[in-house]
Amino acid sequence: MGLFVQRPEEPSEWAGLPGEPARPKTRAELLPDDEQPAAVPGLLDLGGSSVTSVEIPLGD
Repeated sequence: MGLFVQRPEEPSEWAGLPGEPARPKTRAELLPDDEQPAAVPGLLDLGGSSVTSVEIPLGD
């Protein structure tokens, strides 16, 4: 029948991915992910600041 025969204009590899380039890993790629420093709230000025809210009136 020839229903599933490949036509000559279709490439044989339609979804082939290129291989990864051979290169050494950088220092950022070799860093461990499990040892992260603790977050310091003082860096973002979140330490002793007070909370302020704003009331927005809604029209009835």
